[in-house]
Amino acid sequence: MERLQAAYVRAVAASAGCNIVGEPEIDEGIDVMLSHNSVYHSAISDGTARLEIQLKATASPANICTNHIKASLSRERYDYFASANPSLHRIVIAMAMPKNQAHWTYSRPKGLSVHYQAYWVNLAGAPPATTDSVSIKVPRTQPFDDIALCDMMERIGQGGKP
Repeated sequence: MERLQAAYVRAVAASAGCNIVGEPEIDEGIDVMLSHNSVYHSAISDGTARLEIQLKATASPANICTNHIKASLSRERYDYFASANPSLHRIVIAMAMPKNQAHWTYSRPKGLSVHYQAYWVNLAGAPPATTDSVSIKVPRTQPFDDIALCDMMERIGQGGKP
């Protein structure tokens, strides 16, 4: 599931004109880092907006709700993502899909379709964790697609939050 989600993020990043910045060798809570360079990123000295991403995928019906997708983060990772003023902006991307891999994609002469959409949430400024594992809700009103990613990078480049 994680590999499909990573491919989904790569496709969205390519569509938005973003670069994938390396592959983490040690799992420290960041699965993907994206960058986007633009002369319009006036709030950043080198003109490059950066975004760190934690990927969460689930096939559990208990985690898939009409309005959101539930995901769990360790206390340490949650507190990292909940930092009110991060040096690098961060989001969590959640994707719900069935366990059966045969239902993840559909190939036809016009192209390959991924059947499930990913969604994002910015936890910056969320209250500190009080338990060892924190359940977060990623709203389905925030699809992670090329338009959303372009908007995020523009806001970051102007000194705002994703």
